[in-house]
Amino acid sequence: MNKVIYGNRTLIDLTGDTVTEKTLLKGCKAHGADGRIIVGTMLSGCPAEFFLEEDISDSSGGNVQDKAGNAVKGKIKYLRV
Repeated sequence: MNKVIYGNRTLIDLTGDTVTEKTLLKGCKAHGADGRIIVGTMLSGCPAEFFLEEDISDSSGGNVQDKAGNAVKGKIKYLRV
């Protein structure tokens, strides 16, 4: 079931949802567009801990730069639990 209709009013409609097992983090649960419960597999092949390096931005969305004008980078640590 992917829709809940009460009277003539649609309360829940999953038909436009685009989440799939591959786009949902490993182990997380959600409802697919067809209403079935799915369990995520995204990042299942990744190590338990990894880092991504990205530019650091200020509150306006602009890149933070060092004195030489180079973009400052930071690491984001991801842990799979």
